[in-house]
Amino acid sequence: MKKKNIFYKVIILLVIIIATGCTTDKRYEIAKNLYLQSNYVPAIEHYDNFYQKTKDGALATKAELERSECYYQLGLYAFAKNNWKLANNLFYLANSLKADEKMDNCYYELSQIAMKENDVETVLEHYKYIITYLTTSELIPEILYKRIKICVDLDDKQQAFDDYYILWNEFPENDYTKKAEPFIDRLLPFYIEEIIALQHTGDYETSLEILINLSLLPSSYKKLLIEEIGNVYLLMGDREMDNVNYSEGLEFYQRAINYDSKQEPFVNDKLENLCREFIAQGDTLVAADHLDEAIEVYEKTFLIIPDCPDAVSSIEKVKIIKQNYITAQELIDQALILEKEKKYLEALKLFKQSASLRNTAWVREKVFQTQNIIEAENNPIEFAKFVIQNYKNGKVAEKIYALENDMIAIHGDFVRTSGWKVLYSFGKYKYEVRYDILTPENNYYFIWRLDLITREVSPLNKVTEAILEN
Repeated sequence: MKKKNIFYKVIILLVIIIATGCTTDKRYEIAKNLYLQSNYVPAIEHYDNFYQKTKDGALATKAELERSECYYQLGLYAFAKNNWKLANNLFYLANSLKADEKMDNCYYELSQIAMKENDVETVLEHYKYIITYLTTSELIPEILYKRIKICVDLDDKQQAFDDYYILWNEFPENDYTKKAEPFIDRLLPFYIEEIIALQHTGDYETSLEILINLSLLPSSYKKLLIEEIGNVYLLMGDREMDNVNYSEGLEFYQRAINYDSKQEPFVNDKLENLCREFIAQGDTLVAADHLDEAIEVYEKTFLIIPDCPDAVSSIEKVKIIKQNYITAQELIDQALILEKEKKYLEALKLFKQSASLRNTAWVREKVFQTQNIIEAENNPIEFAKFVIQNYKNGKVAEKIYALENDMIAIHGDFVRTSGWKVLYSFGKYKYEVRYDILTPENNYYFIWRLDLITREVSPLNKVTEAILEN
């Protein structure tokens, strides 16, 4: 009993499927017959009904194409009647390439109507649709040209320029591209002002990008734009040089020259000035005895001007100085050995030779002291007198003699003086020097302690100290 019921159910299901399939095919046949008879509106309705229930993918695709043709034919009819809006809607519903090729005409005619009505906003909307969605339209160059004119009048410089760039880039030989050129000449001064403003803010990259794009366009400002590109590269080179990025700076300088050969003298001046600054810095370091650092600074010029002659000369001089310093130190080492051996004349000769190669305060002092030692070894008494009599350029001795003369003028032959007396003091090369002036009223005892090596003079009593101060 159950098997029999199942058998009847299967039969009923097959009947339903067959009946449904026949119905679907019949709907399609009705739609197609209406389409072939050019009854497009009812044909579309039957195609829509067919879509809703069919499961036959291949037949559905065929029906869709035929339905599209119906809309297209209706669109052609409306198009022939100059019913642009209706035709445009029908072509839109047709959703085919050939329908799109008609849509641009519809939008164009609608824009013409809007233009006569002075409805610029609607005109621009229609233009935008064609340019954005109907990209294969042969009307695009004309529409771009017309939109440029409108945008120039509306002072929408950016849109006008963008449209011209599309014209120039995609339709270089089109008549409308050539017709648009005068409008670009009207826009370029604005962009040049904007570029200069960007340069003042240091945004050279954006400025350069705009300039390069503008320079590609045919215009009466082309030469000016090329020169301005060179100027921006020059500024970028200055920036990199200030940031010690010399290779990048040189590259930008070279680009500046490539764009504008008149920049070459300015670039060369900048490079030479920078090299002179390095050389001046190196000279300062040499004066401070920082020779290795000086060479490093001199060598920086080679990053700017390879084999810079002034830098090469300066480096050679420093190398000679370094060698002189080595020789000077060797002479000092030999002189110190001779000094320990008390061969002062030989040591003095070497100290002087060293001073001629490297005249430092230390070696000057060694020359001075060694000379003093030689004098002190030869005749310490006479040398001590010489030191005190010439102390402070002889002013101390002058004061002593002046005092002595004053006393003689007052007391005559009653004045007694000791003259210069030199006595040995404690310590090698240490001596005392005395000069006494005796009068009936006052006695003056001047006494100093001398270091013959340093020629240092020290007063040993108040009266001596007073005459040194005065």
